[in-house]
Amino acid sequence: MKGFLNQLIDHDSKLMRFNQHTEIIQQGLAPLLAQTNKSLMLQKANLLEQNKLQNWKSKAQILFGSLSKHNIDFLVFKGFAFTYLLYQSSHLRPYSDIDIIIDKSNYDKTKEILLQLGYQLYPSRQGRFVSFQNSFYDGGSPQTVIDLHWQINNRIEFHKHFDFLSLFTNAQTLSFDETTFNTLANIDAFILGCFHFQAHRPQDRKHIWLYDLALLWKTMPKLIQEQCLSKAKITQQLAIVHNTLRLINSTFLDCFKLELDDEPPNNEATGFYLEQRDKKLADIKTRLINIHGLNNKLKFLSEYIFQSKQYVKQRFDLNSKRWVYLYYPKMWLQDFFKLFK
Repeated sequence: MKGFLNQLIDHDSKLMRFNQHTEIIQQGLAPLLAQTNKSLMLQKANLLEQNKLQNWKSKAQILFGSLSKHNIDFLVFKGFAFTYLLYQSSHLRPYSDIDIIIDKSNYDKTKEILLQLGYQLYPSRQGRFVSFQNSFYDGGSPQTVIDLHWQINNRIEFHKHFDFLSLFTNAQTLSFDETTFNTLANIDAFILGCFHFQAHRPQDRKHIWLYDLALLWKTMPKLIQEQCLSKAKITQQLAIVHNTLRLINSTFLDCFKLELDDEPPNNEATGFYLEQRDKKLADIKTRLINIHGLNNKLKFLSEYIFQSKQYVKQRFDLNSKRWVYLYYPKMWLQDFFKLFK
């Protein structure tokens, strides 16, 4: 796989566009390019990723051990899992948090474990339609952040096809330093990765995500690739998967041959993500379209606007809830301007 990774780097048609070293770091490419680029900024970023990996490995060992001790089933996915699945346990895959998904029934127990381990809960929106994850962070340096999910992502139309039980049933096992954990099956990880890429606006996508997907696709035998496309069709993700595969192939200048049917027709669940979306307001519109029923649409809007006093207290770092209602207009104003960024 290391040889194929080097091949991807050599054939990457977009690397030359990332002229600024800060942009290279933001795109998650610093460890990949630090071997050939002697920029002091990239070398520092590369060393930071090495340090982060060692720190997060030790923190992950403790957390994974505690979860297993309390018989809590969990899956680790995205960056931390890809480190061991695709990048040969190296620091080449930067990430900002460790993503874990659990069954919602185990949330309170898992939250208590994280708090006992010294993590703090970061304020985030809650509700039936708004958010399906919480972030926990410690006081270390570098800081460890755990993103705790009880649905695979925040898009209603996606996670209804990928419930925790089916994801856990199909999971595969990875290991490091005598620690084992479960991660998504390659098919599930690939479909999720394609949707994750397309669900972000173009300016918010990280280039390293295309490396993840290219490496994932390369690891799957032809039969598994066909099963992946079949599942994508069943779960209404085929347009997004096809579009992403074509993008991967063009980005890496035909590093691997693709045998795809003609462009599949878009459908209501996925077509919107393939359109140009410059403002966050477009994503809110997409969420509304994919939430069925007027009552549910109104519920989503009310959850987004009228968050709990506890959320507002944490968001503005208030000492009490006594005057919290005075901060709601400030929150609404901030959120309004974010819609147009």
